Amino acid sequence: MSGTRPKHETTWNDYKERILRVLTHIQEHLDEALDLDELARVACFSSFHFHRIFAAMTGETIADHVRRLRLERAAMELRSGAKQVIQVALDAGYEAHEAFTRAFKTAYGVSPAKFRRATEPIAILAAPSCVHFRQGVPLTTFNTNHITTKVMKVITRKIKPLRVAYLRHVGPYESTRQTWTDLTTRLSADKQVRKRSVFIGMGHDNPAVTSAAELRYDACITVDEEYNPKKPLELQTIAGGDYAVAKNCPVGKIKDAFQYLYAKWLARSSRELRPVPSFMVFTDAHEAVASMKGRVDIYMPLQPKGPLNKAEQMNIEVRTLEPQRVAYMRHVGPYNGAYQVWMDFTARLKKDGLPRKDSLFIGVPMDNPKHTPPEKLRYDACVTVQETYVPKKPVRVRTIAGGDYVVAGNCPIGAIAKGYETLFRSWLPKSGRTVRKAPSFLVAVNGPEGMPPAFGFTDIYVPLEAGK
Repeated sequence: MSGTRPKHETTWNDYKERILRVLTHIQEHLDEALDLDELARVACFSSFHFHRIFAAMTGETIADHVRRLRLERAAMELRSGAKQVIQVALDAGYEAHEAFTRAFKTAYGVSPAKFRRATEPIAILAAPSCVHFRQGVPLTTFNTNHITTKVMKVITRKIKPLRVAYLRHVGPYESTRQTWTDLTTRLSADKQVRKRSVFIGMGHDNPAVTSAAELRYDACITVDEEYNPKKPLELQTIAGGDYAVAKNCPVGKIKDAFQYLYAKWLARSSRELRPVPSFMVFTDAHEAVASMKGRVDIYMPLQPKGPLNKAEQMNIEVRTLEPQRVAYMRHVGPYNGAYQVWMDFTARLKKDGLPRKDSLFIGVPMDNPKHTPPEKLRYDACVTVQETYVPKKPVRVRTIAGGDYVVAGNCPIGAIAKGYETLFRSWLPKSGRTVRKAPSFLVAVNGPEGMPPAFGFTDIYVPLEAGK
């Protein structure tokens, strides 16, 4: 598949419409704390990749976009003279007058006080998206002409899971050479570096969002199934499945490659993103790692092929479920981080010959993200097991209640919030049924290999009181 413009114009328009919903939501809630996960739900994107999609398509990070709009509104309020400067500063999200003055002067070239006294027209701040603060004016479109990255060769590839040993680097992505040296030295001593070894760099954070000092990067090398490393080396499994691969990208052009993948290729591809990290494979590993130059193939994770990400395509029906005995591990933190507990959990079950072909993968979100802080959200990754199964810590066993459930079938991962909304706001009021006090959960729509509900398509189960 080349990087030329495919025939999926409707997909491109769909992505633009979803980002436009977010831009409109921001304009309408500019005085509120704008949560990343909530904005991702507005767009029906996984929050795992949402900030990259938003930045690629609008030319600004969410934080920069919100900050600019608030400053543009502040400029109008200053010129109107209806509010004191300190109140304008507070409305713009600044707790200190000095911080507001610095930010405003950087944007407009003069202090707020001097700006208030001026008579010339208000300057328009630079905005790649051409979206500005306009009180009461509906937002109907935004500009994507800033996306000027050159056409790149992109193919789609299905890979098997990769077992890797890794060392984590925290700090600027440009300063990973010593981490690579330490990793290759330790693995070479254990005879794990061979011609067939794959050298993989995995950046967990977007440098446009996270400060350079806090960026997390895993330097990874594939290792044998039997290999058990000594500290500080760790093991992880890089998820298999479908990926879009930007081929033969110079290390110095990685930022451009990500913009091309997220802003051009993805939006015209008819595919959706999967909530696992992207990564880079060094094409000439030993030379590239030694010099931190060379070329890489960039892997962007994709959902399995299926219908477009629209909750309206779900099938809704009532099912009666038998009680399900499950082994589970709990994740505490933002729901978009649950993929890692799935990786750990399935690796542990594999030692016991699980999951079986008839096992169900069930995700149980225990808390409502609108009411619970992200760091306190609880999520249970569950796999059905037989009565004879005895878990080893930290794996535990529980029973998911049987009974009647309303099921929204075949829901894409990016449309889960929309799926719940359809069930609670549309189906339930018309059904005459009442929700039972038990957790809702997600059951993976298993493909040939089976996959947990952190990936792919799921059925949403909402418990119902027994029908009359």
